[in-house]
Amino acid sequence: MKPNKEASIAARLAGWTSALKLSQVPEDAAHIARRCIIDTLGVVIAGSHMPVARKIADHVEQEYRDGVCTMLGRDRGVTATGAALANGTAAHILDFDDTSYAGIAHGSAIILPALFAAAEHSNSDGASLLEAFIAASEVTYATGLGLTDSHYMTGWWATGTLGAIGAAAGAGNILGQSEAALTAGIAFAAIQSNGMGAVLGYNAKPVLAGQAARRGLESALLAGQEHTAPVNIFEHPRGFLQLMNDGQFEGSALSALGKDWRLVEPGIAIKISPVCSAAQASIVVVRQLIADNKLDPSDIAHVRCEVPHLVKISLIHDRPEVASQAQFSMPFAVGCILAFGKLGPEQISDATLENRELQDVMAKVEMVEADDLNGPDFQPHFPESARVTLTMEGGDEFSGFLGAATGMPSNPMSDDDLSEKFKNCVSFAGWSDDRAGAVLARLWDIENAGPIRAILREES
Repeated sequence: MKPNKEASIAARLAGWTSALKLSQVPEDAAHIARRCIIDTLGVVIAGSHMPVARKIADHVEQEYRDGVCTMLGRDRGVTATGAALANGTAAHILDFDDTSYAGIAHGSAIILPALFAAAEHSNSDGASLLEAFIAASEVTYATGLGLTDSHYMTGWWATGTLGAIGAAAGAGNILGQSEAALTAGIAFAAIQSNGMGAVLGYNAKPVLAGQAARRGLESALLAGQEHTAPVNIFEHPRGFLQLMNDGQFEGSALSALGKDWRLVEPGIAIKISPVCSAAQASIVVVRQLIADNKLDPSDIAHVRCEVPHLVKISLIHDRPEVASQAQFSMPFAVGCILAFGKLGPEQISDATLENRELQDVMAKVEMVEADDLNGPDFQPHFPESARVTLTMEGGDEFSGFLGAATGMPSNPMSDDDLSEKFKNCVSFAGWSDDRAGAVLARLWDIENAGPIRAILREES
């Protein structure tokens, strides 16, 4: 399972993917992969009922119809690439999907829709999906570590640039492709990689996630037809690294494949609220300060959120005008807690932004970058921390700090809480409790669940 250091990056990733067997994966990594699959499917099902996802589903029904693959939220079967596009969009529309800080990417939202479609397309089983998901995740995050944070900080949306690469590797794994075909598929995905940070706050962001899932799967399918792509696409003078990362790449990230499992370290952050991960710590601190001190939110005059640089550059909409901007807004995230006492999928709507009480409390929320939170005492351990001060109408102040929000790798959500999140997500989409419980049981035991086509079946 050791990558050949003399081979191209694409070939090294393909060689490791080709050699991986589920039996070789440590149980802690496999368990986290199951958690990611459960979380992502729940979020896809919830997201499929959002307006943007429904529009993409309409597009898919017209352009990718008559296939055997599941477009969640619709009864009609569609082609594999169409399902990847629709489900990938739904996975990211609520911004409720997981995050890895190895490259700063929403890996599962791209990987799982592509792999689920590949598994249905090839009539593969749950064990094959789990193995491929682990391979795809490790490839995505190893590549992200190799690029370092400079790729994201330069302005690339790493979810779009990296996700398709991992999805191509995982899809090729499910399809049983040779190492040469896997290499070509990864190269196809890399040569198409795109996604700019300017997309934050626009409907194009979840659509781009869906397109990345489709590109990853389609890259694998094209490679399976023996189409070729430059296998040195990363190293090429006009290739990925030079054009998209100033030529930088830390090769040690690939050497660690199969030794250091990136699902485990740095781990995967699972969200408690459907907004950008950068807002999660502040949400938790505000809730905790109100509960611990028995505060009346209506008596809060001002909320000051001190944050590190990554949070500041992610939450770019202080006065959002539409729901897609609100998901990248600290005033909206904190404002929902003050106005409604909660922030769930039902709050992600343009109508919520028109609520007068919410508008009033959003005006009380201030976000500032704190130099000390960028320092070595906090970075890289707490990339999205928050120090929050609530000032009451009478002048009293209540402050709190949280390095890692609930759901972050160092402060993980329990399996029971993750199951509850899944149930809440599918309930939002109209699923019955019985159906949710039956599907959830299959997902926790996915390697023994049989054909993927049957996992989401109605009967319990």
